[in-house]
Amino acid sequence: MNPYLPKLAKVINIIQETPDVKTIRLKLLNEEKLVFKPGNFVMISCFGIGESSFAISSSPFIQEYFEVSVRAVGNVTRAIHKLKVGDVVGVRGPLGNGYPITDLLNKNIVIISGGTGILGVSSLLWYIHEKRDDFGEVLLFYGARTPKDLVRYRDIKTWGKNIKTYVTVDRADETWKGPTGVVTKFLDEVTIPKHNVIFIMCGPPIMMKVTYRKLIGMGYKAKQIYASLERRMQCGLGKCGCCMLSNGLFVCKDGPIFRCDMLMERDIE
Repeated sequence: MNPYLPKLAKVINIIQETPDVKTIRLKLLNEEKLVFKPGNFVMISCFGIGESSFAISSSPFIQEYFEVSVRAVGNVTRAIHKLKVGDVVGVRGPLGNGYPITDLLNKNIVIISGGTGILGVSSLLWYIHEKRDDFGEVLLFYGARTPKDLVRYRDIKTWGKNIKTYVTVDRADETWKGPTGVVTKFLDEVTIPKHNVIFIMCGPPIMMKVTYRKLIGMGYKAKQIYASLERRMQCGLGKCGCCMLSNGLFVCKDGPIFRCDMLMERDIE
């Protein structure tokens, strides 16, 4: 099959996550199913507008439909926000290598995410939720700017049944009763396994940079830390060169999940 040729998918549901983020539930036409691994992404095209990349944020165990959550920041994402149930878009994928599930089995897992970075780890969290006995202790640290900016909060509550979840906001409002402050605070406040532990981080560049340096300063090794790199990808196949890293790897083709000892520190930022 031509990897440059998109399949057609119909919008079957739209969920308003935050004032500027919507979750779009899509179903491939012709009874096709999207079989993907945690960490894979897709390229979504709005015909006549353009194409952009999005992490698949739904469970890999559900193949009848899949979901992407989209913040309206550019021409393509604004066009996606205007879609209605029944509209049709183009889909290429799944793309990327995803998370190395085999390397995570029986490990203690700490997932650190900020803002819409939760979308880059959502499919993994669904996988762990469904296969909980395959992993050791699992902790999720998630931070957002305000309570109104918490993305997929309903899913976080579901994951919390099997996964220890810690949620913070930078600025609280009158409705917020939880912790406030940056998400890395949990690394100091929560007891983290010292051995057999893997860290996974996904979020804004400054959060990734601070998290990585803090973990190294705590004595963990770069090979214990995985980064989900949220960089703009134009072709999704490593042909255009827009997402090339310092070591010659491509975020789209070789990632978007990388073990940090494979990266230059500036690429983590």
